[in-house]
Amino acid sequence: MFAYIIRRLVYGAVTLIALSFIVFMMLQAAGSPLDRLYLNNLLEDGFIEEVTRLWGLDQPLLVQYWKWLTNYVQPLDFSPQNIIPWIVLGIVAVAIAAIWRFAEPRFRPAWILGVVFVGAMVALRNMNIEFDWGISFNSGSTLVWDEVFSRAGATFRLGFTALGIALIVGIPLGIYQALRQYSFFDQLGTFSAFVAFSTPIFVIGVALQTYVAFRFEEWTGVKLFFVAGMTGDNYAQLSFIDQMGDIFRHLTLPAISIALISLAGYSRFQRASMLEVMRSDYLRTAKAKGLSRRTIIVKHALRNALIPIVTLVSIDIAFIIGGAIITESIFGWPGLGRKYIEALGVVDFPVIMAIVLVIGIGIVIMNIVADILYGVLDPRVRYD
Repeated sequence: MFAYIIRRLVYGAVTLIALSFIVFMMLQAAGSPLDRLYLNNLLEDGFIEEVTRLWGLDQPLLVQYWKWLTNYVQPLDFSPQNIIPWIVLGIVAVAIAAIWRFAEPRFRPAWILGVVFVGAMVALRNMNIEFDWGISFNSGSTLVWDEVFSRAGATFRLGFTALGIALIVGIPLGIYQALRQYSFFDQLGTFSAFVAFSTPIFVIGVALQTYVAFRFEEWTGVKLFFVAGMTGDNYAQLSFIDQMGDIFRHLTLPAISIALISLAGYSRFQRASMLEVMRSDYLRTAKAKGLSRRTIIVKHALRNALIPIVTLVSIDIAFIIGGAIITESIFGWPGLGRKYIEALGVVDFPVIMAIVLVIGIGIVIMNIVADILYGVLDPRVRYD
């Protein structure tokens, strides 16, 4: 499995380099960065000359890309004087060896992934990591790293909340439709899924704002949901319970607007996968043995029926981030999607490249996690 993960990481790195090269060339086709810089009268004196020297903006395109790539990540300070990362590395190695020796084979990938993740988090907290992502061409003073990661948390909060809603509602809905095939509820769910899946996300967002927020407040006099921002102006002065309520009231509508489309897809795929599994020979054998319907569905059918959903979720991460780009603009959500739209409007090259790379890294990681989960759900999957 280790060889498989290393191989996937290498493939992922190559994919990210290819992605960055394509996006870099497409941005260059929209016009030279120097032309955009000279049009910005708010930049400080000497900024254009410094950026030109650092990023080679007066050099051929391939030279510019190479400078961007080599400036992007600086070496890690993993010196012998800082002993904590080395200790963590040793503990992780021992833990992985113990897992490989004593853990049940089908659970090994999940345990090893968890140990590596925790070890990496502890080690990184004690390492000096420097990323030179440059300075925003639009502001001339703000670091791109700060621009991106000051907003990444908001996007992840929105995206993973939407993903959670879609999974919690979509999977049980698909299972129930499969168990009640061709019933009124099944037909209603099918119709609703097609309507949700074919509706543009900006229409869903505006409809939620209009009818769930504004109309509800107009009819009842109660302001239940907010339609802009991530928290209220007085958020810091609220108690913990009130802060949670404030976050819920701001987060609900944008998360639902993203989740509805994914929810429709999950329910349809789960229904089809469950129907296929329910007709399989090994389930007929389980029924012939006299096992209860609950045991057959939960223990035997559901586990295999979830495998296609794992694939769909790993692919759907890109859609959720893409949906967040539109949703964040509609709801004034201060995340990466809204920043990406702003950066595209002024052709802020460093910010655009950074956001594309962050999204690409997330997609590559999720695909690796999905491949590992295949082995957890299906013991027949091998990584040799």
